Amino acid sequence: MDLTFLGTGAGNRRGTGRHPCSALIGGVLLDCGSGTTGRLQDADRFDAVDGVVISHLHSDHLSGLFDLLMHTVIAGRQRPLTIVSPPGLGPILAALNAARAMVIDPAERYELRVIEAPRPTASIGRWTVEGVPLDHTVYNLGYRLVSDGLTVFYTGDTREPSAGADLTADVLIHESTYADRYAERAREFGHSTASQAARAATAMHARRLFLTHLGNLPDTDTEVLREVRAAFPDSEVAEDCRRYEL
Repeated sequence: MDLTFLGTGAGNRRGTGRHPCSALIGGVLLDCGSGTTGRLQDADRFDAVDGVVISHLHSDHLSGLFDLLMHTVIAGRQRPLTIVSPPGLGPILAALNAARAMVIDPAERYELRVIEAPRPTASIGRWTVEGVPLDHTVYNLGYRLVSDGLTVFYTGDTREPSAGADLTADVLIHESTYADRYAERAREFGHSTASQAARAATAMHARRLFLTHLGNLPDTDTEVLREVRAAFPDSEVAEDCRRYEL
């Protein structure tokens, strides 16, 4: 099983260093920020996508979905695709189809399953997927994915502490928009720091921790790496286009 990060930046990142958030694990896209389709094609993984889970409807986690869907039509996809989301995605897709923004409604070409709910559940390929509400400035779902004895949890955007005390995972993919010295700013904008992510990993009894959604303040990458490993040694600050074996 491998985990490939396609974008690891927060919404305020610009340029080529860190694109908006998306990662691919076992056929499931975790969010779909702008540029995701190109990154998938560069990695020869575009056809590997069985489904997409959207944590929330902020554009840096969602805007790449429409390009992805258009390219499924262009590529002649025929097998089903599942999209899981908090409520609100359906009207957006309907408006885009009404404007022919995706050229052809993908649902005319293959089975497109859109599952919207406050606490959605789904089966995507090998995974059982469960949405878990977390604390952000808008309604945000973390996702618990279970397959063959492996449990992975992805937070989307969240301020800590937000997850339930009974939540466990082998692998935690946690946002870390800010270094610890910006903890108050993180709370104000519904985000987390490196040490908060490390505490969440400890509370969830995780074996590995990956940090993503890094912000653009000076020295963030360096500080976040130092702070997270001081509290949770088996951790990585994810990098765009890098594949990690689980």
